[in-house]
Amino acid sequence: MSNMIKATMTGAALATVLLTASCSNSPLPVESQLTPKTTTSEAVSTFPYNPIVYHLDLSILAYQLYGQSLVWPFDPYYEEHGGKKGDREGIMKKVQQWANQVGIQQIKTPSALNSYRGPGSLGGFSNNSGHDPIIYNYAQLYPWSNALTNADGTWVEYLTPNTITSRIKSVFVCQRPAGGTESAVVFNELSNGKSGASAGATNTLLAFEGGTGDKGEVGQPASQSLMGFILLREKEDGAYDVHISFRGSRSGSTGRAALEAFSDDKASGNPDWITDLGYNRLSANQGTAHISTVGKVHRGFARSMRSIHPNLFHCLDKAAGMKNGTKPDNIYVTGHSLGGALAQAFVSSVLLGNEYGPNGTGKSLPSSLSGWPWKNIKLISFSAPRIGDATFAERLTVDSLQSEFFSTPFNPIDLKAYRPNNPAILSRLLNPARPAAYRVLHSKDPITTEKGAGGKHVGKTVYVNNFSIGQLVSGPDFSAHEQWVIRDNMLENLSSSKIPKNAMRYRTMAEINPDRVKDKKGSAAEMSKMAAALKKYYTDTATHFDHATFDRDFDTRMQIEQGQ
Repeated sequence: MSNMIKATMTGAALATVLLTASCSNSPLPVESQLTPKTTTSEAVSTFPYNPIVYHLDLSILAYQLYGQSLVWPFDPYYEEHGGKKGDREGIMKKVQQWANQVGIQQIKTPSALNSYRGPGSLGGFSNNSGHDPIIYNYAQLYPWSNALTNADGTWVEYLTPNTITSRIKSVFVCQRPAGGTESAVVFNELSNGKSGASAGATNTLLAFEGGTGDKGEVGQPASQSLMGFILLREKEDGAYDVHISFRGSRSGSTGRAALEAFSDDKASGNPDWITDLGYNRLSANQGTAHISTVGKVHRGFARSMRSIHPNLFHCLDKAAGMKNGTKPDNIYVTGHSLGGALAQAFVSSVLLGNEYGPNGTGKSLPSSLSGWPWKNIKLISFSAPRIGDATFAERLTVDSLQSEFFSTPFNPIDLKAYRPNNPAILSRLLNPARPAAYRVLHSKDPITTEKGAGGKHVGKTVYVNNFSIGQLVSGPDFSAHEQWVIRDNMLENLSSSKIPKNAMRYRTMAEINPDRVKDKKGSAAEMSKMAAALKKYYTDTATHFDHATFDRDFDTRMQIEQGQ
């Protein structure tokens, strides 16, 4: 749900956003009573830097990989064709027609990694013509490189620290094969060079595909995209940890995306936002038992996780094979915004679901994963919305993850919340004998407020900012939802020289494309400027970029727009 959320959103869009946010406070169990006897120094020593910030950076890496998979990063959401002189709907119809034709050819090579993805027609799946046709190619993934994308006139620059990326040795992708069922999976290794890896790199990254834009309504299937990755992080003692990171929402205009996605039976536009706003909560007998057999769960997130499960567990099965059956010490699950919601849904599916759970013993769990420490899984969400009702959230938080549950009918501010520098957090996260759940956020974030209806939150509250009862009467701050705001606040609180200073930033159009003529945006000349500006960024920063593939895809875009 993150995309430079702006305070200028319409009232209807703001109301829509508030329907997907809240928190919770019960006195049991007291977090300090659950803290193991692991010192802070011991905890930090197994990570290159503070584990909370490290996991936020993994969440940012999930966005970065998604950005690299965009075939037209200079205008992925067709915003350059919006406005009075634009024809955004017309361009998107042309892309849908192109996708229908390309899909027919791609079904002939179902296992090919270097293919176009997104609309269902590109893979021979059920197609949703109401979705914005965002186009991807997973063969472009290159975690060692920065990524730059244009979202409605503001450029997003992803800069995941090389402390993380340089230690990645190999990259694999799990996706649904063209023409295959939702449960079918094809597994490929990327072969586009590994110049960014350090000489001693040992970690493995396995990216997985999934669907968004499906609320469970008849005739509204999902569109496909990269939804996250698994990182096998090697440790000095020869052991390893598993980190699962989900990406958040990406879109152009947030106001329009929210308004178009709001309807139950006529939702359209950006697929991620349709998933975000599939906020109706359903019980297990209504189709969410794969997430939880208790309480009610957000149907949009449940439907998305249904499409992710086959690819994600196939990747985990492959990871187990790579480790010759050796179990990880710890399993960490993280994500920002939508990614935080999916992280909760995944953890619940393993602990409370009826397919992969309970506690990692379900009939659908690959046998290679049956001995993994699922009962001691660690959940770290950032700026996450609520995904279920109080019954669900309390069961998952207290019973399964042995953490404090915040729930109150009056005060949306958790006055018992931790700050990021609380030593109990580090001790708990590094204890392989206990599970953990932390929800990390800014107390003024409207996506995570409890001032509106919408269920309860999962996990012990960690505020990155100073918080007080006085915030009850203060207004929301939409920038508080942003990854860079969360990160900057944590760095100020932690004061550690080990933490890299930056992991992402926003760049203005004038910085990246100073020659742009806004009144003529969308014209062939202006689109060429956009493409040239993006290429210049990679050249000037000496960053890896596949210029030949980009040129091919840009020419394809221009041909589509010109009706050729």
